[in-house]
Amino acid sequence: MRLPHQQKRLAFFFTGLCIFALAAPQIAPVSAQASQATVQEILDGNQVFIQNRRASVSDVARQSQQVRTGNSRTALLFNTGAVARLSANSVLKIGQCANLRRGTILINGAVNACSSGITTGVRGTTYLLEVDESGNQQVKVLEGEVVVKRNATPLVDSDDESEKPTQTKPTAKPTPPSTNSPTKPSTSITSPKTKQFTTIPSNNNTQINLPQDNPQKARPLEPLNASPTSDKPILKVEDSSKPTQPDEVVLKAGEKVEVDPRGALGIIQQLTQNEFITLLQGDLFQGFTNQIPGLDKVRSVFEGLFPGVNFPISIPGIPTPNIPIPSLPRFPF
Repeated sequence: MRLPHQQKRLAFFFTGLCIFALAAPQIAPVSAQASQATVQEILDGNQVFIQNRRASVSDVARQSQQVRTGNSRTALLFNTGAVARLSANSVLKIGQCANLRRGTILINGAVNACSSGITTGVRGTTYLLEVDESGNQQVKVLEGEVVVKRNATPLVDSDDESEKPTQTKPTAKPTPPSTNSPTKPSTSITSPKTKQFTTIPSNNNTQINLPQDNPQKARPLEPLNASPTSDKPILKVEDSSKPTQPDEVVLKAGEKVEVDPRGALGIIQQLTQNEFITLLQGDLFQGFTNQIPGLDKVRSVFEGLFPGVNFPISIPGIPTPNIPIPSLPRFPF
């Protein structure tokens, strides 16, 4: 009597499995887009603004809104779980990527950063993006890998276009013709005389062009032969003196790349020991209440690149609980 019941349960199980298998390809993965960022911490004053309004801790910057810092620094938490820190005098726009228009941002987690010339692709890594006043950019990877891709067209915000004043060319007033000036008689311009050449046929199928003024200066002209020699195809030699600029580079831990304002990618360079230490002792690491996640991985990269050098940031270890030790009974003797 239990056999039909088990068969019914198996039938329901396989039916549900088939329905899930058919529906699974239609389920698209959710892209980790930074649609909002929450202010977690503000250091060095209160000059942090969202849409030009002074911000406080726990305020949220949403899609297409701008986060700007004056003399202060701030820590942000994106909706993707990634953590970022903005240096002083930075401008960041929240969108499909963290669009840094000026300043320096330190990112840990799954958030792609971008600027006017480049876009970064990351997966849970720690890196910095810098944009100076002239539009020069730098990407520095402390842990993980970052794909730096040149934008096909520079990213231009609507705010930038609205801030630029429209320049109108002044209309020139037409000058009235002067009646007192005498009219000059029109002079006809005669074209210079060209030399006439006479073609004299020769016996060896070559043509000699003789100018009429001095036939002694004539030189035989060989006929043009467009057929390739030895039946070999004619190769087009390209000028290799100008190297082609790459549209994409992959940075590994401890590497950096410079980008000009037009988005042209430079060569990949290794971070020196002094550069690495300066970053770890800079404003984006020091002074914050909570350490940035993944700092232990950054330390592993640092120790692998520079063995024997002390890591400049102290990472607290796992606290050990206080286990009470029972006192031994005393025996009277």
